[in-house]
Parts: sequence; C-alpha cells; structure tokens
Amino acid sequence: MFVMCMTSMRSERKPSPSQPPRLVEPAGLEASTGYLLARVGRDSRRRWARTLLEEDLTPHHYSALIALDQLGAMSQQQLSHLVGIDPRNAVPVIDQLQTRGLLARNPDPTDRRRHAVTLTATGRRLLTRLRRAAEEAEERLLTPLTTTERRTLHALLTKLFAAGGAG
Repeated sequence: MFVMCMTSMRSERKPSPSQPPRLVEPAGLEASTGYLLARVGRDSRRRWARTLLEEDLTPHHYSALIALDQLGAMSQQQLSHLVGIDPRNAVPVIDQLQTRGLLARNPDPTDRRRHAVTLTATGRRLLTRLRRAAEEAEERLLTPLTTTERRTLHALLTKLFAAGGAG
C-alpha cells in the first residue's frame, strides 16, 4: 500500500492545489526497472487520457484518427483490426467520430457491401492540435532529463520494443 506524504511536510510550505500529494513508494520497488517503467508509463497514459478527455475523445478514437491519417481510407473492419478494437465495438467508435465530423464513411468503390472510412479536414485539424499537445506532454515528462539522456532513453526503449519487450 502506498503511503501519502504531503509536499508541505518536506518544505514547510502549504501544498499547492495544482500539485497532488506525493506518493512514497514501498521500499525496494524503485530498485525494479520493470516497476519504474510501469509507473512512468501509467502516469504518462493518465495524463494523455486527460488530454483526450478535454477533446471528448478516448484512446480508441485517437488511434482510429491516427491510423486514417497515416494510411488513408480503409474499411471499418480493417480499421478495427489495425487499432485493436473489437469489430463489434468499432461501429460506435466510428459513429461518434463521424457525428463530430472527424471522419466520413463512403461506399467502398471495390466492394459495395463495405464502407470506406476516411479522415475529414476537421479530423486533420484536431490531429494537429493533439500532436502539439502530445509533444508538450512529452516535454513535461522528460524535463528532468538532458538532451543526451533523452536520446539514450529513447534508444534503449526502442531496442526493448524491437526485441518484443513491449508485446
């Protein structure tokens, strides 16, 4: 169980309403690289989820928009498979994005039974804002590191990812 340690106890000043109390980790956990990766990853995901929530989006919405931006038009089934959404859950995700004008469904020219999903100009503008927000969030996360440390961290994480450590 985590123990709460108020910032004010350490510095003799009142806690800032914008800063939550600092959690003190149980002894020994900070010695585990896996634990630290999980904690930093969890905290980063939480911050990103809050950013998406401000735009009334979920991570699935964002993944769908990114996939369409990078790969272009595709079927709903292809999109759901690509971004890891169960096909039964993909329809509501696509419906929500279409209602907001972020993507469009058009008859697939190669198969009349299917719809091709495409990103709209409004969707592209939103992605531009979200990419900027992601860059700012990453900058805040990595602020304690020097440029060299950032490059080293990225190279090591890329190596782990390529070796299958992330999957």
